[in-house]
Amino acid sequence: MTSSTRKIVVALSGGIDSASEKDASDAQLVSNFLNIEMKRVKFQREYWHGVFEPFVEGFMHGKTLNPDVGCNQIIKFGAMRDYALKNLGANYVATGHYARLWHRDANDQILGNNSAITTVLERAIETVPQDEWILEWGKSWDARVPLLLAAEDESKDQSYFLSGVNGDNFHNVIFPLGNIRKNHTSRHGEQTVRQMAEHFPFGISKKKESMGICFIGRRNFSDFISEYLPEEAVPGSFVDVDSGAVVGKHKGSAFYTVGQGAKISGASCKWFTVGKNTDGTVFVWNDTHHPALYSDELYVNYDEFNWIAGEVPIPLRETNNLPAFCRIRHLQPLIPCCVTALKDQLMIKFDRPVRAIAPGQTAALYVCGGLVCIGGGPIVSRGPTYHELGKELIMSSLHPSGINDLSLRRKCRD
Repeated sequence: MTSSTRKIVVALSGGIDSASEKDASDAQLVSNFLNIEMKRVKFQREYWHGVFEPFVEGFMHGKTLNPDVGCNQIIKFGAMRDYALKNLGANYVATGHYARLWHRDANDQILGNNSAITTVLERAIETVPQDEWILEWGKSWDARVPLLLAAEDESKDQSYFLSGVNGDNFHNVIFPLGNIRKNHTSRHGEQTVRQMAEHFPFGISKKKESMGICFIGRRNFSDFISEYLPEEAVPGSFVDVDSGAVVGKHKGSAFYTVGQGAKISGASCKWFTVGKNTDGTVFVWNDTHHPALYSDELYVNYDEFNWIAGEVPIPLRETNNLPAFCRIRHLQPLIPCCVTALKDQLMIKFDRPVRAIAPGQTAALYVCGGLVCIGGGPIVSRGPTYHELGKELIMSSLHPSGINDLSLRRKCRD
């Protein structure tokens, strides 16, 4: 290898269930087809201690942690990236994430070839000129740290899952799919990822997308997680949040997440979890839109929020007021918000009621009209609910809880 040779390690991953063997086999076939070497490296120990154990611990305390956020932070851009650079002699690491990185002032033909991303960013700033500070953000800390941008394909954007990664760990990282759509051709007619995959053998382009939590696979979540809880779950009651009547029994409040369905034996209609008490009571309501599910503010511990560029955004530092956008779930439509620093927390205040804000969820922040993800952190608590404030919900003011939320098309209950 000459001094000018550059080595790129391409990361291919699979879950820890039986499907991972098929994924690894397919990866080997593709590697053979491309005539490149494939090394299979396992990071079970790092995953167990850094991702899975915190997930179980959080679950026991009623927190809704996202293991995909932890996996990117601890494994893919932690242990795996370090292994590629140190053990495989990589100059760059490429992954299949649908996101983009703007490598500023990169004197590098590979990292610096980002004129298309620069153009997209400049156009976004023209629309939101007050966000021009983003161009200088982080340079005083480390000019090599790139900015994280949402993918060209908004329907596949994974910037939310990457919001917890220290920006320094994105240095020398490449996202080849960031400017490419996966399934639907863009207005410019470029090939999609699936169309490109048709040139590969073995039916790779026909593979289904992976969904859900990787370490669970197709197993029942409650049955799976019960195997790893250090203590047996304590049964309790489902209580109607309005009437106070007991409407059923449950096997443990930890198995119920605010905003999700509550399976009540013998119930003639669907119930939803709207809150939980420390005594094990799970409060429910038989409609997905109850004021107890909605709040317009949340809090994140200041020292637990990950700023991608390694420093507090300039407007927040200078005025303690940062207009931004936020999402608390993957691909949830972005919500306008204002970020304020308190003594030891960040308060994220929304301009509308937001459904099912739960401790442990990642709150990711965006600027430049939602193009640039500036970081994320685990939610500590929500503000008072509309039920607690005695405020009525107005259907037109509600925000989708996720990308596939169709419930807002229905009328509110009488």
